[in-house]
Amino acid sequence: MKKLIVLLLAFAMVGAVSAQVTTAITLKGNVTIVDQAGNSVFAPKGNGYDTFTFSAKEKDGKYGFAMTDQNVLDGSFDTLRDWNVWAVGKFTKVIAGNLRNADFRLGQAYQGTDYLGATDRISGYGVLIETLPVNGLSFGVNLPIGTTAAQFTNVLQKADVGVKYTAKGFGTAFAMANLDLVTPATIINAGVNYNAIAKLPITLLFKGQVNANDYRASIGTDFTGVDKLDLYVEADVKLGAAVGYTVFAEGDYAVTDKLTGIVGAKYGDAGYDAYVEADYACLPGMTGIGVVGYDGALYAALKLYYEVAL
Repeated sequence: MKKLIVLLLAFAMVGAVSAQVTTAITLKGNVTIVDQAGNSVFAPKGNGYDTFTFSAKEKDGKYGFAMTDQNVLDGSFDTLRDWNVWAVGKFTKVIAGNLRNADFRLGQAYQGTDYLGATDRISGYGVLIETLPVNGLSFGVNLPIGTTAAQFTNVLQKADVGVKYTAKGFGTAFAMANLDLVTPATIINAGVNYNAIAKLPITLLFKGQVNANDYRASIGTDFTGVDKLDLYVEADVKLGAAVGYTVFAEGDYAVTDKLTGIVGAKYGDAGYDAYVEADYACLPGMTGIGVVGYDGALYAALKLYYEVAL
């Protein structure tokens, strides 16, 4: 990893005159100081969260490159999560590489439910072609061309096809099909983020896989209409071969600039959980949390959360 960082910094210095170069590191996790059983443990957030990103683009922003290494603290220093090269033309943008793209993805504000906190993203090796927005409307097609040769007809049958529409005073609507007509295993994703109601955005999501008889939907909101109070409410359902549901609610009240009181509960077919929590922003990037809850048994913990993004 040290060699990688040195190499990237060298690239940054060489290209500084003609390109814009950025690096970013994100580290998240928590330390349980003590829990109900008297245990202590250090828990890095890990996969997809502890990351190092290097990106560079041409000075006019016409083309660029980005790569992200995940789990930078696991000791291996070689888990390349994704990388891509991209170029922007008059009407389209082309992105190629090992993709992790969320241009046609939508998630709930809190993701406190069990079955559908977010829809699928475009991932894996491929070439993504997107139209630039025209009156808020854009389209995208990803050809999942991998590092092993495959018939182009099969590639077409496994393409990702997305559409997104953004309208002022309404919000954003999108749909994406992760096609797989070979297996078959096609997944349909759709969602709406409706923000026409001041301080009460509403998100509706759907994800369905016909061949697996698996259908999921969710609705959620982040209500900010009361001074110092945020209220998260979500509900989801899973139908088909298996049935399940979850209802989640949490209220966060800012007692002071640093102290927040939280009351939350979740109930569904998998069980229930109710908790009371106090969060104290003790230092920049660090928050001390004390929580007491009940999920069939009493639990309690004192934790220190860290989140650094530079």
